[in-house]
Amino acid sequence: MAAQDQIEDPQEVLRRHYQASGGLERLRAIKTTYTEGSMELIGTGLEGTFTRWSSGLTKYRTEVDLGAIRQIDGDNGSFRWLVDHNNKLQMRRDSVTLRERFLDSLAAVHEELDPNSPWLEVSLTGMEDVGTAACYVLKTTNTVNKTVTYDYIDKSTFYLLKRVAITPDDTTTTLFSDYRPVGDFVRPFRQESTTNPPGMTQVIVFDRVEFDVPTAATLFEPPDSDVRDFVFDNGVSAEDVPFEYIENHIYLPVVVEGDTGLWILDSGAGSTVLDRGYAEGLGIELEGTIKGQGAGNTVDVTFGRMPAYSLPGVQFASQRVAVIDLKGVIGKLLGFDVAGILGYDFLSRVVTKVDYANRKLSFYDPDDFVYRGEGVILDAPVSQENIFLVPLTVDGVTDGVWSLDLGATNTSFNHPTARKLGYLDREGIDGMAFGAGGGFATRYIKVDSLSFAGFPVNETTMSFPVHTNAGALAGGEQTGNIGNTLLRHFVLYLDYAEQRLIVEKGDDYGKVLPPKYLTGLQLILDDSGRVIVHNVMENTSGDEAGMLAGDEIVAVDGKSVELLGGLIATREAFQGELGEKRSVDLVRDGKKKRVKFELFDPFARLHSSTQ
Repeated sequence: MAAQDQIEDPQEVLRRHYQASGGLERLRAIKTTYTEGSMELIGTGLEGTFTRWSSGLTKYRTEVDLGAIRQIDGDNGSFRWLVDHNNKLQMRRDSVTLRERFLDSLAAVHEELDPNSPWLEVSLTGMEDVGTAACYVLKTTNTVNKTVTYDYIDKSTFYLLKRVAITPDDTTTTLFSDYRPVGDFVRPFRQESTTNPPGMTQVIVFDRVEFDVPTAATLFEPPDSDVRDFVFDNGVSAEDVPFEYIENHIYLPVVVEGDTGLWILDSGAGSTVLDRGYAEGLGIELEGTIKGQGAGNTVDVTFGRMPAYSLPGVQFASQRVAVIDLKGVIGKLLGFDVAGILGYDFLSRVVTKVDYANRKLSFYDPDDFVYRGEGVILDAPVSQENIFLVPLTVDGVTDGVWSLDLGATNTSFNHPTARKLGYLDREGIDGMAFGAGGGFATRYIKVDSLSFAGFPVNETTMSFPVHTNAGALAGGEQTGNIGNTLLRHFVLYLDYAEQRLIVEKGDDYGKVLPPKYLTGLQLILDDSGRVIVHNVMENTSGDEAGMLAGDEIVAVDGKSVELLGGLIATREAFQGELGEKRSVDLVRDGKKKRVKFELFDPFARLHSSTQ
């Protein structure tokens, strides 16, 4: 085709694409579609089968079986639902899903062909090659969400060869090939999709594609009943279970095959997680390896089936779990081993009451739970990552939704939100934060006000990742994470069945605790078990005293690390009230050294220096 014959109208390119696919009127006349085939996640060891039925504007049902990962999801025309790898049913009503449903309904009626559409705008950005084929590149934006799509349509065959979908959280590039006739239509029988982050490639090969297959309407409905894989010792609840609150995290004992270990309670974990070494000690067979999102970066995740487990007052049946190396990060940060993380696969079964001030947890059967208190009830739809989404007001502005993360210490903006709202330019204290994905640079800032569930909170220190990264705090769909330094003021009820969060003032509401950043020293254990300064935050007491990353802490105020009781006790020895003095014995470059300093508020110094 000569240059002068190239099409300039994007709608004309689309019309020819649909004509090449079988004709627009025929496409619009399709009542149902059935496909089946094979699916492989490249380089993960996970492969298997899928089947999918679709009907009308939004109705569908998809069944995927990759061995370690099995899932059924669907849409009955009114709402979306999902049955996950542990047979837990979830109704999907988060804002991301609702917007996706609406866009799917527009695609079903080919709304993109309307140049005056109030929702979609299609433009022709030029020509690019996909392999050896010259393609028209169509850009589609919409007023529903922030996704931008680029379609590469072969100018010779008018087949779609590539699609790039850019969302606030990731970019997915899909290649379409192996076009074959199916009756009056032509369909690609191979799709290869790569999503970054985390850098995972999925290949789908269709074995069957059929149209207008008789399909029962009930196929698109969710199951009538939900999984019941737990039982309370007294039949209805387990109340006032004590927990340990260490380093702003909730720990409780969990028994697996007679072994009692400490586990973290974490509403920010999309599944229950086992430490790899602990899983291997239990003899659990591990399957597959994929990239998952930690707080700061991606993390290698495998899968296995954990035996039945129990907490005080409640028993759980065997479940499929994710397995990661917790000891490699958490062990160095805490100085003790953590067996696992109780995440969505645990929390979604029960109503969980968290009383931070009194260090008590209570678990209730959702079928019998009735709330009769005077707390504030927040709508808390569960995200596609299985995390509660709730509002938070910062500096008088309620912007977007926040992940409720009982596994996070601080309340943190996601990086894109901090950039959008101008917090990246705010002066603060730079340090490091740590999560399952490792460490990442973070900045602590002061905001003028925080309000949660209508309750003003005096905990006004927040943080954000300094750089764009591949972790959970890099996403743009949520505003940020609400962590325990804020949540400790309250009593919380996490009710997944009703997708709601109930918030009451706790006994510590409004109580001001000395901030833990006064010294600016971030300590870890090295491989030899020594307490090492991993990082010194600028403009803090430790920085002013001349302490450096790599210093080995030997004693604090004359008490040895051994006498103090290890890493956490050493951290606590550095804490205190403003004006208190500390004497530190350390080893630097093989030489002993004593450093003295006084605790001061770095934010007060920072504020005064800018006046």
